Formats: sequence, structure tokens, C-alpha cells
Amino acid sequence: MVLEFLSKRYWKQLIAINAVHIVSIGYGVTVGWTAPIIPLLQSAHSPFPGDPITVEQVSWVGSCFSIGGMSGTLLYALIHTYFGKKTGLLMLAIPHLILWSLLWMGDNVYYVYIARYLGGLTGGGIFVIVPLYVADIVDRRIRGSLGSLTMLHINFGLLASYTAGNYLPYYFIPKIMLCLPIAFLALVCLLPETPYCLLRKGKVVEAEKSLMFYRNIPDVTRKTLSFEYEFESLKTFILTEANKDKLSVADFTTPAAIRGLFISIFVMALNQFCGIFAIVTYAGNILEACNTSLDTKYVLILIALINICGNITSFIVVDMAGRKTFLLISTIGVGISLGILGLHSYFSYNEDGIANNSWVPVLALLAFIYSAGLGITNMVGFIIPEVLPAKIRSIGSTISVGMLCFFAFVVLKVYPILLERINVHGTVWISCGVCAISILIIIFIMPETKGKNLIDEDAEKKPRRNAY
Repeated sequence: MVLEFLSKRYWKQLIAINAVHIVSIGYGVTVGWTAPIIPLLQSAHSPFPGDPITVEQVSWVGSCFSIGGMSGTLLYALIHTYFGKKTGLLMLAIPHLILWSLLWMGDNVYYVYIARYLGGLTGGGIFVIVPLYVADIVDRRIRGSLGSLTMLHINFGLLASYTAGNYLPYYFIPKIMLCLPIAFLALVCLLPETPYCLLRKGKVVEAEKSLMFYRNIPDVTRKTLSFEYEFESLKTFILTEANKDKLSVADFTTPAAIRGLFISIFVMALNQFCGIFAIVTYAGNILEACNTSLDTKYVLILIALINICGNITSFIVVDMAGRKTFLLISTIGVGISLGILGLHSYFSYNEDGIANNSWVPVLALLAFIYSAGLGITNMVGFIIPEVLPAKIRSIGSTISVGMLCFFAFVVLKVYPILLERINVHGTVWISCGVCAISILIIIFIMPETKGKNLIDEDAEKKPRRNAY
């Protein structure tokens, strides 16, 4: 059951998801690029002529990413709504091609600002389109596992960025990274549009062929009762959706919609205000501020590896343990780790001797990263489609991702300033308090959505024939 996704009937879904996530790897590189590069740009060895960049400029390098994310959320929501998810996916490559070209040619911080904006543009598109693409093509039995692959691939990019940023010349990395969006375009072109998008355009035959592709059914003679039932349910759902009244404000004021939007925005707020994105972005500066004697280069690589370990753990067991349980475990672990990191920083700052324990902040950071990887970082993508009612799912997802980008902008803009003014302990204790409040919300308000049927929301209340 744990490795059910390895079954032959799922392998095309797995291939499609991994092809789509080539762009997620590239996005992960742009996320982690700042950790080794910002200290370099602030040093006397900066590749740019003139003075090193200031703390204010550092905050803009971080926050421009989130401004791009807010723009990308709206732009790619419109693209996939009117042109389909495959077109939306292909368009994700364009900002990445431009941003790495800019970093290759740029010789001042303004090139970095624009490149970071374009990186965020792609990120906003990834978080809008990819979860919906996964929900469209993946069997609900493995939706949690394949949904968690988004963050796993982003973290592979993070590992590559932390490693390359420490050992390769500044201008060499963009030359390598230009290959990724090209490979992404070539592979995604081979994938069919999702059955959902094709049915919305009235292309029934093409939709059936698409679903057969993703369910690994080679020809019509191999169609099973389970397949026929799934396709008929999908057609009925699309027809019902088309005959419904147009979306109105009242659709967002139903109890289910209000609860779904609250939970969606809550998990986005938790994702950012727990500090994971900021700490990954400014990891190099934080390690320097923690007075650790360990080599920052190796610690950054270890952080990225531990991040991947957390994602892999979640990937294997999330469809068995459930979303709520894992998110709760993740939040508790993050809160405790931040508390320990803050205590060490506090006593170190006040020169009480604990600064000699240079391994404490490193272990706390590793525990923080692993705990976040269990749930906070990788569940937002597939919790949101599961908690939102079908009628407002697309717009609700866009709203949620837009809020995620806004929260990220706030956090990335103020984090370097807070680190300078109230030190590491004051900054991480704020995030620790966010985790404490979030634990109560998860326990008492958040529902479990494991195995929820996204096509027929009433199906869970009805008797269903055996699928296989």
C-alpha cells in the first residue's frame, strides 16, 4: 500500500508528473540561489563592480521574488482557464529562459531584481497550475504521494543551488540552467492535455484518449469497468458544472466555501510565517549570525539533503497517515526547533557561554528543515484543491496562491531587517508563536481530506462499486 504508486497502471502518471516538475527543479534553484550568493554579493569579492550590496538591497532581492509570484498567480490562472493546463505549463518556461539570460549578462543588482521577479513569476504559475494538473490526471489513491512531488523536486533544485552556488563561478550557473527550460518544453509537448480541460472544450473523444493515456490503457479493448465509471463520472461532472449558474459572490459565502477558503489561506500563512521560505532564502546570513564554527558551505548542502529526506518521508506515507496528522506533526516539530534555535541565539547574543556549542544551531536548523518537509512545505499544493468546493476550486486556488505570494513578500522583505535589529532569537521566536497558534487551528478546525473524491463530492456518501 505504501508504494502503490509503483503499480504499472500508475507509471504514466508518474512519468508525466516528473516531466512537469523539471520546471519545479529550476524554480528550486532560483529559491536557493540567494543563500550562497547574497553573502558573496555583500562581500569584498562581489562579482559586480562597485560597493557590496546593502541590507536594504538584500531585502529587495528576496522580496522581488514574491512580487513576481503575485503577478504569476493572476497571469497563469488566466492562461490555464482560457487556454488549458498544458498551454499554461509550457508558458512556465519563458520567464526561466529570460531570468537566467539576465543573470548571465547582468553586472549590477538591478539585473538581479528583474531576474528574481521572473523567478517568482514562474513560481506563482507552478503553484497555481501544477496542483490542478495533478488533481486532473492522478488517481485519488495516490494523489497525496504524487502531489508531494512538487516540493521534492523544488528541494532537489535547492540542493543543486546550494552546492553549485558554493563551488561554481557566479556567471557559470546561468549557462547550465538555461538547459532546464528547454528540456521541460520538449517533454511537456509530448503530454496530452488533461481530460478535464478537453471535456470543457467539448472534445469528448480526445478526452477519453487522454484519460486512457494517464491510466495506462493502451487501446479501447483494454478499457475496464473502473475506467468507464471514472470517465462517465467526469463527463457528468463537467456537464453539471457547465449547466450551473455562473459563479457569484454567494458561492463564496456558503459555509463550505468560507471554511475551505479559511483553511486554504491558513495553510499558506503557516507556510510563510513559520519562516521556512525566509530561512531557506537567507540561510547563509542566518548561519553566520548564529556564530557557528562549522563551514557554512557544508551546512547548506546538509540542510538541502535533510529537506529532501523530509519530503521523501512525507511522499511515502502521507496517503496512509493522512494530511491533518502529518501537518500537525510537522508544525509541532517546526515550533520546537525554532524555540531551540532562538534559545541558543539568545544566550549566544548575551555572551553566556552557549555560543561555544556551535553544533546546536545547526542541529536546530536541520530539525526545523526536516519537520517542515514533512508537511508544511509540501502539503499546501494538494490540501487546497481538497478543501475547496468544486465550483470555486479554481478561483479559490488562485486567491490562496496570491495570498501565499503576498505573505512571502512580507516575510522576505522584513526578515533580513529583523535579523539585523532583533537578532536571530527575536526573529525566530515570532515564527515559533505562529506555529503555536497554528497547532490549535489544525487540531480543532482543519478537516481530514485524505482520499476525497474531487470529481463527485457527494460520492463519499453513496455506495460505490468496487474499482478493481
